[in-house]
Amino acid sequence: MSSVSPQDPWVQVSEIVRLVRSGEAQTRPELADATRLGRNIITQRIQAAAELGLVRPSGQQRSRGGRAADVWEFHGDEGRILTGVVGSFGLRVALTDLDGRVVEETWLPGELTADPVETSERMAVAMEALMRRHHPDGPAWGVGIGLPTPVDFLTGRSTSPVTAGPPGATWPSDFDIRRWFTRRMQAPVWVDSNSNLSALGAAAAADAPEDLIVVRMERGVGSGIVSDGRLHRGADWIAGEITHVTVQGEGEPICLCGRVGCLDAYASRWAIEAEAVALAATGASAYLTEHGTDLDVVVAGAEAGDLGCARLVLRAADAMGRALAALVTWFNPRRVVIGGNVLAESSLFQSAVGRTLHMHALAASVQHLEVRYSTSDRPEELQGAAAMVLEVLLSAEYMAEWAPAGFPIDVEVLLAKHADLLA
Repeated sequence: MSSVSPQDPWVQVSEIVRLVRSGEAQTRPELADATRLGRNIITQRIQAAAELGLVRPSGQQRSRGGRAADVWEFHGDEGRILTGVVGSFGLRVALTDLDGRVVEETWLPGELTADPVETSERMAVAMEALMRRHHPDGPAWGVGIGLPTPVDFLTGRSTSPVTAGPPGATWPSDFDIRRWFTRRMQAPVWVDSNSNLSALGAAAAADAPEDLIVVRMERGVGSGIVSDGRLHRGADWIAGEITHVTVQGEGEPICLCGRVGCLDAYASRWAIEAEAVALAATGASAYLTEHGTDLDVVVAGAEAGDLGCARLVLRAADAMGRALAALVTWFNPRRVVIGGNVLAESSLFQSAVGRTLHMHALAASVQHLEVRYSTSDRPEELQGAAAMVLEVLLSAEYMAEWAPAGFPIDVEVLLAKHADLLA
C-alpha cells in the first residue's frame, strides 16, 4: 500500500486515535504537544475520531496547572471483530470488541487434514451465529484468521517451509483463505500464524514490555517475537520458527524433518506421545500402561511421581530451556511467555525450564528476564487476532482509505485498491 502524506487529515486522526488508545496523550493540550498540531486542528481531529466511534470523553478531567481539560478514551465497545483460529485439533471462533475482549467464543472439533473449504465454511457459519446473537444491527469491522503454519502476511497464504507433526497435518498453501473469507463475509480479512497471533495478544497486555517472546506449544512448538513493540515476521515470514532449532547435536531422537536433535523432537506433543507409547509397550511406565499415552496423561503421571512420565517431561523441559537460552541471549527480551498445552502448566516442567535456561544463558540476559506461563486455552491468540485487524484498520494508510466513508465494512472503498481479493 502506498504511503500517504502526514498532512492528510485522516493520517492525523489515526495518530490521535493511537495516542489516546495507548494512553500517551489523552487531553487536547497533551495531544497538541505530542503531534505539534494547533488546538483548532486537534479539536477537529478529535471530533472526526469521535464521529467514527473510536474515541469518547471518559468523564474525567486532567490539569497541568491551568484549566482542567477533558480526558478522552478509546471506545472499544463501538465495533466488533470476528476471529477464527485453525488449530491442530479443532477450530476456535470468537467475537471480540475493539479492545480485544472476547464477547463469546465457540469451539468446533476438526482436523487439519479436513477439506479447507469445508473448514472455512464451518468457521464462517459460526461467525455469523455469533454476530446474530451479539451484534445483529451491524457487520463486523474485520476478520482475523490464524493458521498453524507460517503465513505470508501480504497474501494471507500459508508458506509452511517445514511441517511440524505427522505428514499432511498442515494447512495447504494453495488455498487462499484470505480471499475466501473476504468474499464470504464481505469484510476486510487478515491472516497470520497462530504463534504470531499469540505474540500480538501477549503484547496487548497492559503491562507488556516492548520486547518479548511467546512460545506456543500445540502439536508442534513455535514462537512469535515482538521487538520494540512491533511484531517481527522476518524477511520470509518465518521469524520465530524455533521448531527445528537443534538443541542436541548427537544421538536420538530423529525429528520428522529428518534431522537429529530438533526441539520439536523433544518438546512437541507428537514426540512426547510417541515416546509414551514406547514406554507403555515395554512396561517401563505402569501409569501410562494403565491410563493411556496422551500428553495430559504424561503430565499427570509426572506430577503423580511416575518416573517414566517424569523423564519425558524433564527431557522436554531441558530441550526447551536450551533453546530459550540461545534465543534469550541473542534477542535479550524482557519477558518470555510459554503456553499452549498442559505441558506448560506442569510445575515440574516450569521449574526445569527455568533451571536449564539460567544455566545456559548469558547471565546478563536473564538478570531482568521474566518468564510467564500461559494456560492451555491460549487466550492470547484470540486477542492477537483482534489486535492484528485493528492495527491495520487504524493505521494511517488504511484509515485514509476507509474513514471518509465512515465505516471499515464499506468494501467498495476499502478494497477499491485491492480488487484481487474479490476476484
